[in-house]
Amino acid sequence: MEIVKLTKVKSWNFAILDWIIPPAILSLITFSVYYPSLHYPFQFDDTPNITKFFNIRHLNFSSLFFSGPRWISYWLNTVNYKIAGFNPYLYRLLNVIFHLLTGILVFYFIFLILKNLKKENFFKNNAFKIALFTSTLFLLHPVQTQTVSYIIQGQLEGLSALFTLLILIFYYLSAQSQSKTNKIILTLFTCVLAFLSTGTKEIAIISPFLLIITDWFFIAQGDWKNFSKRIPLQLSIFGIVFLSYIYLLKPAFFLKTFGFNNAVRNNIGNILTQNPNDLITPYAFFISQFKVILHYIFIFLWPFNISVEYDWKLAHGFFSHEVLFPFSILISIFCLTFYLLKKNKINILSFAIMWFFIAIAPRSSFIPSPELLMDYKTYLASIGWLFVIACAIVKFTQFLSSNFFYKNETYPYIFLFLSILLGFLTIHRNKVWRSSLEFWENIIQNAPEKARGYNNYGVELTSLGKNKEAVPYFKKAIKLEGKTYWDPYTNLAIVYAALDNIDLAILTLEQSLKLNPYNPEAYNNLGAFFLHKNEYYFAERSFRAALAIRPHYGKAMYNLGKLYIAKEDLESAWACFKNACTKADLDHDLPGYQLYATTSIMLKKYEDAIFACKKFLQLASKKDDINEALFNLANAYFLNNNFDQAVQIFTQMTNRFPEDIRGWANLIETYIKMHKSENALEVIKKLKENGRTFQGIEIQQSICLADLGYLDLAEELLKKFLNEKQPEQLKKLAKQVLKKITI
Repeated sequence: MEIVKLTKVKSWNFAILDWIIPPAILSLITFSVYYPSLHYPFQFDDTPNITKFFNIRHLNFSSLFFSGPRWISYWLNTVNYKIAGFNPYLYRLLNVIFHLLTGILVFYFIFLILKNLKKENFFKNNAFKIALFTSTLFLLHPVQTQTVSYIIQGQLEGLSALFTLLILIFYYLSAQSQSKTNKIILTLFTCVLAFLSTGTKEIAIISPFLLIITDWFFIAQGDWKNFSKRIPLQLSIFGIVFLSYIYLLKPAFFLKTFGFNNAVRNNIGNILTQNPNDLITPYAFFISQFKVILHYIFIFLWPFNISVEYDWKLAHGFFSHEVLFPFSILISIFCLTFYLLKKNKINILSFAIMWFFIAIAPRSSFIPSPELLMDYKTYLASIGWLFVIACAIVKFTQFLSSNFFYKNETYPYIFLFLSILLGFLTIHRNKVWRSSLEFWENIIQNAPEKARGYNNYGVELTSLGKNKEAVPYFKKAIKLEGKTYWDPYTNLAIVYAALDNIDLAILTLEQSLKLNPYNPEAYNNLGAFFLHKNEYYFAERSFRAALAIRPHYGKAMYNLGKLYIAKEDLESAWACFKNACTKADLDHDLPGYQLYATTSIMLKKYEDAIFACKKFLQLASKKDDINEALFNLANAYFLNNNFDQAVQIFTQMTNRFPEDIRGWANLIETYIKMHKSENALEVIKKLKENGRTFQGIEIQQSICLADLGYLDLAEELLKKFLNEKQPEQLKKLAKQVLKKITI
């Protein structure tokens, strides 16, 4: 009730529904726009951070709590994994939910702070419209797909922005509350959120600065005496955030950063320096960010050329045109902000501009990164810039109303038009994330001089069986960055092997290993090529080299197991398959469990066979795989003398796949083994009624009849069987059964 009272206005009859209906409508529109993307696969860094992050299988809340500056995201992924495995649907759904919640908080935050301004002005009188348009732009702008559809960044950036807004809202409500109890509770929530925010992503370090400007502009509203009352609380939150980060990032990080000694290496495939071996220094990165910041501002006005990766490099020097021109524009913006503040120390547009630059500063200043620019880095910062754009839109609606619509409100129509336009652009842009092929094709178009795009596009072509088409892309990547980038050599070798040129594949892989002798994938592939040539010594040495680098590398264990099968060392092969599926990252691989089950049965390790068959059944999605999984699982139970379980699985198999006669035959055999001849005869009768049979069914029927005392019928049936044309092996079995009956 207190919130409603705080937001009561004079010119509009706002009620509680004004806090519910607009966010609800925006949430519905936003969810509809992002819904098609929920089934898109993992892309880019999602793979190393989720599907190839082995420890995701074993981590839990207690082991992750406060373990690093991104522990909440890691914990969230372990929860997602336990619920959905590596199905990207749940991961993407949560990202959309985080985005919706953040967008709703943007609406509430702006509506709240503007409506409670003391002086009547444009911002106070249009609080609802400005909040509505800002949240609309935030939720539906196509630039945000770079965060929402990029699963790992949606978690990191999304959670960081969400926690930051919660901190600001709780702080604001605490300062405005007249109840001492409520003030204490809200303050406590603010401090807890500040602590938790340090587990989202390092960008949360700017939350105390945003809190200070929010206080000055919207709580104290320029009154230093009022502002100074909350300095102890501000310092407390400052302390919580910064001490947490000093613990999580370690003091050495801050000493290196503020000592300008934090140079970093290039990412292979995405070289920013002129020489691939040069370091990215704080100074070179800093002067290169002037152009980047202008780009970040411009993409929200013209989002038609956005990309996950850009063909940009570090600036040559401060006096180059690519530095001086954007630098002069940014200086002009700073001067304008200073001028506005000089005229009015709580100028709201200045607040929005300051928000943008504070939030973008850790990414676009002197802290170097191997990624010069990434549009997802604007997620939290965009709120300030979108606020300015929203104010311009509201001004435009007022102009239209005054000059063309006889003072009738036009903002609902502008809202509808903007929602449809942005929604359409977002759906279109989101299609880039629909498949890895489209994703990397788009990067090649936007960054034609970066080797990474060509290499990864080639990988996607090979996954579709288009090996010959992939060759030029790997060669292009090698041409652009062949002296440092080993990945295209590795992938080109795989293509050569697929095209039956094993010797050339081995030579190409050896070139890759010269560039990077610590690449487990390359060693694994090299071992596979040697195995293909029956050169077991070199194959085993290669597989073991891969496992020495990455002990949980399931594919290398699996291939080592295949090598032992070739060497007829079944026990060692079984150990490799078991470890690959239970102690490594092949725990979601059908072939791995298939060979684990097969070798377990061959070695009479039936409990292991049952486990492997169950896992195979859980993972199987194709009809034939499910059928085979049921058959193998039932057989494993049968061989382990778990006949009741075998009957249950064979019955399930005959119900789901009645055309597979193996299930019927083995079900009958299991009943015979259990001395349940009546049940076996019922199955035989049902089988024959459906017009199905199999060779040797008469033998099983005779055994059942004899077991029930119908010896004459059993003898007659067997003699008739022996007089017919039958396979010799079955005739031999029939004679053995007949001999037992007639004794």
